[in-house]
Amino acid sequence: MRFKTIIQHASSYLCTIMFITACSQVSNEPPAQTTYAFNYQNPISSGIGKGGLRDAQVFRDGDWWYMTGTSYPHWSRQEDEASGQLNKGVILYRSKNLINWESRGYIVQPVGKHKWYYRRFWAPEVQKIDGKYYALFNARNDTLGYVGQFTGYAVANHIEGPYKVVTDEKPLTEGNDLTFYHEDGKTYAFWNKGKEFGIGFAEIDLATGTLLSKPQSAIKPGPVDFDYDENGNLLKVPGYDGRPIPKVKKYYEWDSIGIEGAYVVKRQDTYYLFYSSWTRGYEIGYATAKSLKGPWIKNPDNPFYGAMSKIAAEKSGFTWQGDINSPFNQVGHNAIFTGPDGKLWLSCHGIDSSGIPSLVIDPIWFDEQGNVHSNGPSYTKQTIMLTSDQAKLVR
Repeated sequence: MRFKTIIQHASSYLCTIMFITACSQVSNEPPAQTTYAFNYQNPISSGIGKGGLRDAQVFRDGDWWYMTGTSYPHWSRQEDEASGQLNKGVILYRSKNLINWESRGYIVQPVGKHKWYYRRFWAPEVQKIDGKYYALFNARNDTLGYVGQFTGYAVANHIEGPYKVVTDEKPLTEGNDLTFYHEDGKTYAFWNKGKEFGIGFAEIDLATGTLLSKPQSAIKPGPVDFDYDENGNLLKVPGYDGRPIPKVKKYYEWDSIGIEGAYVVKRQDTYYLFYSSWTRGYEIGYATAKSLKGPWIKNPDNPFYGAMSKIAAEKSGFTWQGDINSPFNQVGHNAIFTGPDGKLWLSCHGIDSSGIPSLVIDPIWFDEQGNVHSNGPSYTKQTIMLTSDQAKLVR
């Protein structure tokens, strides 16, 4: 009987060992990943200077999120040379959480009336290529003959400078909204050059600020009918800066009034050229190509993001079909960046009834056919779940 009891105890002990071992095996499995909520709500304006920021480009570098864009005064009509109220140049902000921003000052500034880059610094970007930082900008100097906008850039070894203007003596191109795309040791410039040329591109020499190929048009605005007088002469009206432009009788498409704000990314074997138009407010579409040199095909479902303005839509002959609850009447001029969740996001500016542009960000995604989608522009509280490692990027 005693022997039997010992055997029973031994059997019980063995079962206990097996149970402990089994528990140990389970506990050795990776624990469930803890997730953290990242909350944001558009528009984002904390820390952004007086007058707001247009054309916002957000990107990550090192331990910080950085942002640049068109600082106030945005337009020539807002500048006053007599009082010294001119655009101060390329501004740079940084943030730990994408929400609260602090100014790091102007990394490129005008140096005087004797240079072509004197007024209205517009739609800047910062691009990192082969370990160097390039601050892209667009500016003008009417007294020297640089009427309208012209493109240029500066270079630095550190994101916050100091920067040296590569195109100091003359601009890279005539036009606006300069952006770069770098691949296989070659850099291509994309920029907007008006209705006839649209958004075009050329290969450039980064070191010297010169074109290595003839500029080619990638995409053009949608079709329009122009207005003529009884003698068949084209009528003209003042543009935004007072210069005469052809008077349009009818706009046919959402991007017929003009296109701008190019930004290029590659996904798998397809290039995406994002752009904006102000025909019906301010909205964003894109074109795709299998080669940087085209042909570029506009997405038939454009625009995929943005906001319509009742006033602009009706003025251009369109029926307003916007979100009745949205505070925005314009959302556009985007850049693409990798968000804290490791996925692609969009940054741009949004304008509400205050008239002050602010930062707008939202995730984007691609369907199986490669089409771009977004649930934005959002204007309510958004929650993105992050892993513990991802959450460190927005703390």
